[in-house]
Amino acid sequence: MSDNFRILFLSANPWTTSRILVDEEAREIFERLQEGPHRNRFQLYKHTAARPIDLQRLLLLYQPHIVHFSGHANKQHRLIFGGAPGRGKAVDHDGLVQLFGLYNSHVRLVILNACFTKEQATSLTKVVDYAIGTGKGIGDKGGVAFAGAFYRALGFGKSIPDAFESAKAELSLTKTRRTQGIELFVRESLHEDGSFPHLEDASDSVWVEHREEVSECRITFFDRSGKPRVAYGSAQRSTVKSVCRRDRLT
Repeated sequence: MSDNFRILFLSANPWTTSRILVDEEAREIFERLQEGPHRNRFQLYKHTAARPIDLQRLLLLYQPHIVHFSGHANKQHRLIFGGAPGRGKAVDHDGLVQLFGLYNSHVRLVILNACFTKEQATSLTKVVDYAIGTGKGIGDKGGVAFAGAFYRALGFGKSIPDAFESAKAELSLTKTRRTQGIELFVRESLHEDGSFPHLEDASDSVWVEHREEVSECRITFFDRSGKPRVAYGSAQRSTVKSVCRRDRLT
């Protein structure tokens, strides 16, 4: 695996659940990541109609740092994945925690962009550093807007807590409805210096170098006999600006 940060996007929208904008959410994440100077540091893997039996295979295959789920949860706060054709299947609460505990050497953040996921997100922070969920119903458009704003901030080099605050501020500014319940949960034993992702701030990754170049022009006039008559020179200064950009892990 490369040093890039891998995002596993999982969605499930069985016919037994209401229609939601899972495809639009995946597209929004991709487009917002492209806006930032660190866009090449992120890889997005999208899997729709995800089933419980797919989870471990995909975690093994991609070794993601971020797992993003877009879909539904039931009244018992259990995530609904795909089951029998067209039908949903609820995922066991403790089983999901146990599964992510096996892969927390690379999974740092789990985003549950679905209604009534606070309880599951809280439990996940026993085994992963960060989890995002909501204790309320979340609007469909609000969920897409939050995802876009969050990943845009990551693309600009923000840490997860800063990206979360940035996304919440944008939702408040635009008065996006039904998004007040989205919360970030952090593992208690996480040290302050363990922030993720480890990217330089975009403002620190650019420097400008100024260099002066001098060009000289000399003109000589000749008389009819071919002898030089008048000669003079002039120097012209110009400023050259070169911009270098570096991206590296800190």
